[in-house]
Amino acid sequence: MRPTILTPDQRVRVFISSTLDELAAERVAVRDAVDRMRLVPVMFEQGARPHPPRDLYRAYVEQSQIFVGVYGESYGWIAPGERISGLEDELGLAEALPRLIYVREPADHRDPRLTAMLDAIGSDAVSYRRFRTAAELREKVEHDLAGLLSARFERAARPPAQPTAGRLPAFRTALVGRDDDLAALEALLTDETVPLVTLTGTGGIGKTRLAVAAAGRAADRFRDGARFVDLSAARSPDLVGEALARGLGVRTSGATPAATDVGSWLRTKHLLLVIDNFEQLADAAPVIAELLRTAPQVTALVTSRSSLRLGEEQVYPVPPLSGPIDSTDPAAVAASSAAVRLFVETARASSPGFTLTPDNLDAVVEISRRLAGLPLAIVLAAAKVRVLPPAAIVEHLGDELGLLTGGPRDLPDRQRTLRATITWSYRLLRADERAMFDRLAVFAGGWDLEAAEAVTRPDGDVLDLLEALIESTLVRRDTTPDGQPRFSMLDTIRGYALERLRAGADWTAAHQVHADHYLRLGQEAQAHLNRADGTGWLHRLEREHDNLDAAVDWFLDQDDPGSSLRLLWDTWTFWWRRGHVDEAGRHLTRILDRQHLLSHWGLGRALLAVGGTAIVSGLPERAEELLSRALAVVRAGGDDATLTVVLGTYGQFLAQQGERERARRYLIEAGELSITAGEGWQNSLVHSRLALLALEAGEAEEAWDNVRVALDLASRGQQQFTALIAHYTWALCANAAGDPIDARQHLVDGLGLAADAGDEAALSTFLGALGDIDSRDGDLTAAVRLAAAAQALRTPSNEMWMRAFTPSWPPMGLDPAAARAELGGDRYDAAWRAGEALGVDRAIALAT
Repeated sequence: MRPTILTPDQRVRVFISSTLDELAAERVAVRDAVDRMRLVPVMFEQGARPHPPRDLYRAYVEQSQIFVGVYGESYGWIAPGERISGLEDELGLAEALPRLIYVREPADHRDPRLTAMLDAIGSDAVSYRRFRTAAELREKVEHDLAGLLSARFERAARPPAQPTAGRLPAFRTALVGRDDDLAALEALLTDETVPLVTLTGTGGIGKTRLAVAAAGRAADRFRDGARFVDLSAARSPDLVGEALARGLGVRTSGATPAATDVGSWLRTKHLLLVIDNFEQLADAAPVIAELLRTAPQVTALVTSRSSLRLGEEQVYPVPPLSGPIDSTDPAAVAASSAAVRLFVETARASSPGFTLTPDNLDAVVEISRRLAGLPLAIVLAAAKVRVLPPAAIVEHLGDELGLLTGGPRDLPDRQRTLRATITWSYRLLRADERAMFDRLAVFAGGWDLEAAEAVTRPDGDVLDLLEALIESTLVRRDTTPDGQPRFSMLDTIRGYALERLRAGADWTAAHQVHADHYLRLGQEAQAHLNRADGTGWLHRLEREHDNLDAAVDWFLDQDDPGSSLRLLWDTWTFWWRRGHVDEAGRHLTRILDRQHLLSHWGLGRALLAVGGTAIVSGLPERAEELLSRALAVVRAGGDDATLTVVLGTYGQFLAQQGERERARRYLIEAGELSITAGEGWQNSLVHSRLALLALEAGEAEEAWDNVRVALDLASRGQQQFTALIAHYTWALCANAAGDPIDARQHLVDGLGLAADAGDEAALSTFLGALGDIDSRDGDLTAAVRLAAAAQALRTPSNEMWMRAFTPSWPPMGLDPAAARAELGGDRYDAAWRAGEALGVDRAIALAT
C-alpha cells in the first residue's frame, strides 16, 4: 500500500527536499513560509514510519504540486543498491512540477556530486536562488511561492492579450476595385528612396480603406511591421506630436516636445507608419518631415485631402471607383465596374437575396453614375435595398442630388454629392433612429453598449436602434480584444451628425450626460487601477481616451473645474502610467486658471497634481512651489488621504533634490498617515522611498527592513505599480549587497509587471539593469543585446518619468568601452544592432 497525505482540504501541497541534519533550521524556515501562505508542507520527517523511506518520499513527491529544494554542502545518503542519493532522486522525480531551488552560500566544502547536480538544473527551475541565513531563506520562499501562485492564477484568469498601440484597423468587408492601386502603392512603399507617400482625395473616396489595405500588404517587408495613427481628434497643428505619441503608445512628459519623444522612439525602428486624416493639420507637415529625418528606416503613408508639400513626398491621388460600361449583360457590367460590384456586395450584405439582374441593372448603373464612383456614397445607397428597390433609390437620390442640399455651394461636386447622400440616408431613418444618430455624435473615438445606453437614453431598445444604424452603414461595429462590441462613426459621418445635433435642442443635454457618464466611469476605475486587474482597466481607459478628453473639456467649458478635476484625479494612474502626463498637465493648467471656482479639497488636489507633472517635466522650481502650496492647503483642510499623497510625493521630490532629512521626515509622516487613511498603495511607495534613502546613507539593514515592507504591502494589496517599484528597489538593495542572483529575480518579476501594463519606460529600465547583471556572468553578447533593446525603448520622457520614482541603475559590469574591447568592434556593433531590432516581446524573452 502506498502512503498518502491526509489533509482536511484541497490546499496546494509543497514538497520540501533537503538533507535533514545539516539544514534543520532551514527546513523549519521553509515550513514556516509554506504555512504562512496557507499551503501544506510535505516533509519526510512527518511520514508514516511503517513505510520504507524510498517508497515514502516517492509517494509524497507524486502527491505534491510544488517542489522546494534546499541545498548546502552534503549530497545526502545513498541507500544500499542505489547509485544516487535520495536527495537527487527526489529532484528527478519532481521534474514535472514547478521547482523552486535554494542554495546556501558560502559552501567551501560542497560535495562535488552536489555541485554537479545543481549545475545540471540550469533553466529548468522556476526559481534558482542563493541565501545565507534561514531567515533570508524563509522570506525568499514566501515571495517565490506568492509569485508562482499569482502567475499561474493570472494565466488561467487573464483576458486575451491586449493589442499593441497603433494596430491597423480591421474592416468586415473586402476592398473592392483597388487591385491596381494596391500594386502601385506596394511598389512605392517598398522603394527605399521613397520615405513619404500621401494619398489625396475628397472625403468618402476611400483613402483610409486603401491605406490600411496597402499597409497590410506591405507590412511584412518592414521588420517592425505597420502602425496606424488617426489624427481626426487633433484639431490643432500644435497637438500633432501629442496625437502621434498617443497613437503609438509613446510617453510624453512636458519636459520635451512630444514629437521629440516620438522621434526618439522611432529612431531604431524599421516601420511603416500610417497617418490618417491629416487634412486639418497642414501647418504641422514639418513635424512629419523631421520625424522621417530622425528615423531613416521609417516610411510614412499619409491620408489627406491635399498634399503635405514636402520634399521627397510621393503624392498618390485616389481615383473614384471605375464606372459601368454600356451593356445589357449584368455579369459584364459588374466585371467592368468596381462601383457596381461595390453596390452589389453591399446590397447583398444588407439583403442576402439581392442579385444583379436585367430588371434592376439600369437602376444600379444609374446609381453608380450619379454617385460618381464615391465608395462611401455607394455603400450608403446600397444599404437601403433592404427597404427600397434600386429603382426607388434612383428616384430618391434624384430628388436629393438635384437639390444638392445641406452644404455650401462652393464645395467640390463629389463632396456635395456625398453630403446629399448622407442627408438622404438620414431622412430614411425613423424618428427614434434619427434622435439616436444625433446624440451619438457626442462620442469621440467610439463607444460601447453601456455608454450608448447611458448617453443617448433612447425611447426603445438601444441595441435594436444601433442595429438599424449599422444596417444603414451610418455606424460601424467592431470587436475589442476581449470580445466586447464597440461602435464608431466615420469622421465624415460624425461631422454630419454633429451638425444635426447642434441644429436641434439636445446639444447641451447630450454633452452633459456624456461627460457625467465618463465621470462615473472614472470613479468606477479608480478602485482598480493600481490592483491586479488594473491592466484591463488601463486598456479600457485608453480606448476611451478621446471621450475622457471631451468630458474634461466640457466640464471646463461649463465653468465646472471641480468635475474635471475629479475625473482626472480618479483616473490619474491612467494618465500617469500610460504616458499622457503632458496632456494631463494641459488640462490641469486650465483647471488652476479657474481655481477660484474650486473647493478647498479641489485646490489642494489640483496643486498636488500639477506639482507632480512639474517633477516629470523637469521643472524643479515650479514643483517646489506647487507642492509647498499643496501641503499647506491640504494640511489646513484635514484631508488625510490627500495629505498622505502630498507628503509622499513631496518627500520623494526632496530626496531627489538632496534634502534627505526633510524628505525622510515627510515620508515617515506619510507612512503613518497612510495606515489610518487606508492608503496602502501610498504606504508601499513610502517604504520603497525610505529604503532608497537608507541605501544611499549606507544603512543596509534599514534599507532591507523598508523594502520588505514595501513589497509585502504591494503584494497583499495586489498593487501592480507599487509592486513594480518595490521589486526594482529590492533589486538595488540586493545588487548593493553583492547578490546579483536575487537582484535578477526581482528585476524579472518587475519586468513581467511592466510588460502586462505596456509600460515601456519601466521596461527599458528593467532591461538595462538585467543587461548589466548578465554581463557579469560572462554572456557578454546577450548582455549587450539587452542593453541595446533597453536603449531602443528609451525616450527623454521615459527617462524623466522613471527618474521621478527610482534612481538610475548603478552599472557594475556592462561598461561599453570594456565590452567593446572584449568582444571586438565588429561583434559588439553586431550585438548592439541585433538588440535594437529585438522589439519588446523578444527582448523580454531574452531577459527571462
